[in-house]
Amino acid sequence: MSVLLPLPEHILEPLERLNNVYFSDAGRTVEFSKGDMVVQQDEECRRLYLVLEGELVAYRQAEFVPGTEMPVEIATRKHEVFRAGPGSYVCVQAFFSRAFRSSNEIVALEDCRLAYVDDTTEAVEPERYGSFEHQFIPVLVHELAARNMRIFVHASAKEEAQRLLHRAEMAATLGQLSAGIAHELNNAVGVITRRTEFVAEHLEKFLAEDNKYNSQLFRYGYDDTSYSAASSLRAIARKWERELNMPQPAAKVLAHIIPDTETLVKFGPEFVKHVRNNYSFWELGHDMRDLQVAAKHATGIVRAVKLLGGGNSTRQEAVDVRESVNDAMNLLTNKLKHIRVETQLDACPLLTADLTELVQIWTNIINNAYDAMQQAQTPEPTVRIRTESFHTEGHNLLPTEYVRVSISNNGPAIPEEIHEKIFNPNFTTKKLGLDFGLGLGLSIVRRLVDSYNGTIELVSNETETTFSINLPTTQLHGND
Repeated sequence: MSVLLPLPEHILEPLERLNNVYFSDAGRTVEFSKGDMVVQQDEECRRLYLVLEGELVAYRQAEFVPGTEMPVEIATRKHEVFRAGPGSYVCVQAFFSRAFRSSNEIVALEDCRLAYVDDTTEAVEPERYGSFEHQFIPVLVHELAARNMRIFVHASAKEEAQRLLHRAEMAATLGQLSAGIAHELNNAVGVITRRTEFVAEHLEKFLAEDNKYNSQLFRYGYDDTSYSAASSLRAIARKWERELNMPQPAAKVLAHIIPDTETLVKFGPEFVKHVRNNYSFWELGHDMRDLQVAAKHATGIVRAVKLLGGGNSTRQEAVDVRESVNDAMNLLTNKLKHIRVETQLDACPLLTADLTELVQIWTNIINNAYDAMQQAQTPEPTVRIRTESFHTEGHNLLPTEYVRVSISNNGPAIPEEIHEKIFNPNFTTKKLGLDFGLGLGLSIVRRLVDSYNGTIELVSNETETTFSINLPTTQLHGND
């Protein structure tokens, strides 16, 4: 589009007079059809045109400089200089420099009608308004201002294009690097995953042959995927330590298995006695489970990084989002034991998803919340996690079912001016101490959520910051 500036009255009034006096002669108008050449570069041009209707575009081709060699692709390439719409003047430089030679090639972008004056035109009322050239000083001022604005617009567009190109190059580089890393890392992680599954299966069989309680403890530890707040577990453990005269490590294990006195009676004193002496079998099972979850999580991280450069994932039906949230909290147990965690994990419709991708989303957001609260030394740091479902009207006017996972914390507010920036690659606020950031976590989160056709909502104030991830329960075939 052409660039026209809002003009002050002291310039607008002379321009209106000039247009009425010099460009209102119906005999001095020309029409061009779309694609017509108005004037060629370096062609003689003894007219000053005013665009009445339509739009023109001006191109310039690089000029040969004696003594220099210019690549053919540059010498033959035409660059757009400006566009001119109704109210714009063209051929200003050629006309007023009296060189009468066009520096640009001007083409009609659409059907146009132009008015013109030429070098034979005489000044009207020179005794009042001065010479012809003097009367057209407002035109020169107008054109200079318009050109400056065009330069600014083109420079801004070029800068934005370079920024986007730089971002694309970064993503492409990251994709290339991750491809090589993924191959080696996936091999190593694959060995860990297969070996832990093998060890877990055969270890349980071996324990069952030796002692049923040892096998039982191992299985309880291995199957314990629920997440309980550290404060609740500590309270139960202190209760068993005091009432059953148990050592602290055994009481902690028993707290995971038996939460209350009623359940304690069902298990019986023989089982409790065995826990007191052999609690490490529960820890062994739990550690085996953590190894497997961590291995899957590592695979998910590689897959998520590859998504930055473009990639595919295999998703399963009937995935319970609560399982992914529990896995994420289990992976972050060492951090979460230092803060308060409140959960409201309501039952939701099952998703078509990759469990490790979901874990990657939640761990990144929770980890960021923890780091922000630690860095700000937030009093009574708290993370709240909630799951729920809702319906919304889709593009085809049919209702679409969504699962929403909201992760809140009472840490410092995220300034509104960086709400979008935090999702950009390489943007990080973790710059203090050893716990620095690479600026990839939330970028990966956004790419993953986008790949599910989901949305991210961010609300942040001095009281609470909440990331809400909305995922549709069904996926398009292209994302499966």
